[in-house]
Amino acid sequence: MKRKVIALLVVGLLAFSAFAESSVFYPVRLDVLKVFSHSEGYRVMYRQGSVGVAEFLVPVGWFQKGGKAEIVLGHGSAYPYAMVYFKDGKFDHLKLFLVNNPNDATWGQLSSAAGHGIFDSVTDIVLKL
Repeated sequence: MKRKVIALLVVGLLAFSAFAESSVFYPVRLDVLKVFSHSEGYRVMYRQGSVGVAEFLVPVGWFQKGGKAEIVLGHGSAYPYAMVYFKDGKFDHLKLFLVNNPNDATWGQLSSAAGHGIFDSVTDIVLKL
């Protein structure tokens, strides 16, 4: 009886793995330290390794429906973070999981002079890990 149950489980697992779809995306989770908002986009600072800090820019146009970026607002100890998705080794899209309170210390404002024009040439994200 035991052998039949084990054989049935093995066959079931093999069948499940044969029909399971593998994702074409490679996700990378980043611990976001601070997000600076600007009328033209967002400057996202994230933890690089164990002690470094790096950043990437996200133009506001990427947040259109069907675009390259999405913001998910929430709260909790996991926020803020980002999920950056790569397809065939190239940037595809990202999701920013940000604290829903704009007065939180993880939010900042990029001055209009400092942010003017810096988002114009952004076409993808290159991470420094």
